[in-house]
Amino acid sequence: MALEVTRKAALQMFGLGALGTVLAACSTNTSDGAASADATDKLQAIKDAGKIRIGMEGTFKPFGYHDESGDLVGFEKEIADLIAKDLGVKAEYIETPWDSLIAGVDADRYDIVINNVSPTEERKQKYDFSVPYAVSEGRVGVLKDSELQSIDDLAGKSAAQSETSNFRTLVEERGATIIPVTGFDEAIEQVLSGRADLTGNDFVTFQAYMEEHPDANLRLLDGTLGDGAEAAILMEKGAEELKAAIDESLTKHLENGNLKAIYEKYVKADLSPKA
Repeated sequence: MALEVTRKAALQMFGLGALGTVLAACSTNTSDGAASADATDKLQAIKDAGKIRIGMEGTFKPFGYHDESGDLVGFEKEIADLIAKDLGVKAEYIETPWDSLIAGVDADRYDIVINNVSPTEERKQKYDFSVPYAVSEGRVGVLKDSELQSIDDLAGKSAAQSETSNFRTLVEERGATIIPVTGFDEAIEQVLSGRADLTGNDFVTFQAYMEEHPDANLRLLDGTLGDGAEAAILMEKGAEELKAAIDESLTKHLENGNLKAIYEKYVKADLSPKA
């Protein structure tokens, strides 16, 4: 699977993030996504606590999930472990269902979210994001005997999608109607039971599901859903020092090949954004 996206913009964002540290002290606390008064002290608070609190679903294979022994594993878990090590703190994982995952940042349940979250324009109005650490194609899954053949055939069909997923927007733009679900497992169940015609998601997610369920009555439509979907770490708006530190960590591990090795371990493909 060849997945390429330019990292120049991401590195430029890192440089701006460092500059933003100087400006962040002027921030005020508002409800529309402006930086809170405490946001600029987030990195120091994490270091003082000796841990970084990380929100993820914990049920999203191969991103973050529990193996047969019950341990939390996955490529996003390993990436977050690297970041915590670079910050000199422990990683504390707080597992939360997708539909309330991002809101956990607002409630200060955790400091960051790493869960295949795309930095959409709507989300960037309220939250800050790291440089992208992965990119993958969006695809659409249907029953094997479905009449649908291409992503151009979605108009008037029903799609099982999480309320806040960017894939919901992408299938709606192609004319699909939405059946709300709480996550990928429920979406697949809706399709396999015939209650929904299709579901859109990341190719890596479909690949992991099909490897685990080789006899599943599921296939992917021709064509990709949107451009390559980037994933980045979500955090409170205005936490510029934290963002700069995370960007520095991710950039280092992208350049030295550590992330490539993690991706190939879990998905047998390099999901790194390409320079």
